[in-house]
Amino acid sequence: MKLLNLPKILFGCLLAGSACLSIQGDTWSRFRGAAGDGVATGQKLPTKIDLKSHLVYKVKLGGNGNGSPVLWNDRIYVQESSADAASRHLVCLNADNGKEIWRATEKGIFAKTHAKSSLASATPAVDAERIACLTWDGKDVNLASYDHAGKLQWRVGLGSFSSQHGFGHSPVIHRGRVYVNFDQDGSAKLLAFDASSGKIAWEAERKAFRSCYSTPFIRAVGAKEELVVGSTAGATGYDLATGKVLWNHDWKFDAAPLRTVASPLLVGDMLVLCSGDGKGDRHMQVLKLADGKPTLVWEEKKTFPYVPMLLAAGGKLFGVNDKGMVLCCELATGKMIYNERLTDGVSASPVLVDGRMVAVDEKGRLFVIEPDASSGKPKVLSKVDLGEPVIASPAVGGGRLWVRGEQNLFCIGARKD
Repeated sequence: MKLLNLPKILFGCLLAGSACLSIQGDTWSRFRGAAGDGVATGQKLPTKIDLKSHLVYKVKLGGNGNGSPVLWNDRIYVQESSADAASRHLVCLNADNGKEIWRATEKGIFAKTHAKSSLASATPAVDAERIACLTWDGKDVNLASYDHAGKLQWRVGLGSFSSQHGFGHSPVIHRGRVYVNFDQDGSAKLLAFDASSGKIAWEAERKAFRSCYSTPFIRAVGAKEELVVGSTAGATGYDLATGKVLWNHDWKFDAAPLRTVASPLLVGDMLVLCSGDGKGDRHMQVLKLADGKPTLVWEEKKTFPYVPMLLAAGGKLFGVNDKGMVLCCELATGKMIYNERLTDGVSASPVLVDGRMVAVDEKGRLFVIEPDASSGKPKVLSKVDLGEPVIASPAVGGGRLWVRGEQNLFCIGARKD
């Protein structure tokens, strides 16, 4: 028995929570998919992946980067930095065969980053009219919009960026606006831009700590929508039109404030926040969002991930933490169902495809896991070695999985021939 035994329509709405944003079969439009929850609704992949049978293609990328790919119809978009750090690129590839269609180039310089980061760790966002991408040239950050033919529509400078880890923020496109959580050491702003012109629509100051890399998401509340941001400062809901604060939760830490890398996860009216640091400190909170008043339901300060995001389904939270432990707990209470060794270090966030979790560790070993909570333990259905390190989170669409490795982009799924 699988953890997920639900009709497909109900399944999609449950996983996307109250937002219930549909993820089309041929799109993966932003970091962690359209709803930002890592769920590929309506998709299927082979249960037991064999690279001899299911590797559709493997293409060598022209540069370096740890940002995730995004998918729109028959095109894949990914960001790169040249090996000599002198340029940054937005690259468009044919999704069917991996061949490059076009690339847009901006100048860059070398800058120090964390060992698991890069000079191109951002993930672009895409809709029917544009690809929005954030580029760090090693000093300053630019937000640019390109059409699907590769023509620059506009570019806006956001100013300098400071962080000991480097840059890795990802934009969100929604209803004619581009949203950016521009959080860095000593400065934090939430920015909204007109998607057609690049003009600033509004900005909201946030309390700054250490640079956070979490990506906002859109939450539907009845007939209204709000933008939800999670960072060291806590969680806040903003009016999409004006940037007005609708509700706020301050995150209180036992000692020094921790950093948020994993993005917040919405499950119905429950919000999951994860934080941590390189020393091994962890702090996860689960909030209930009701009537604009967030309430802390439970928290845990040891087990849950810092960098990889969690997944949710059937009243359960599950995923793989930074140390390679695969875990599952009850969403409502935090009661641990299992917490078992799967592999070593993990940075990439797993995805959920047809009720099964697909996770990739830092050495490039890919696992397909049935998170069977009924038996009290997970079941590994397949394990393959991609042969190179992986930091970036996968993308899913059209019955295929795209994994960005250190040198190559892998496309995995059922072959059309």
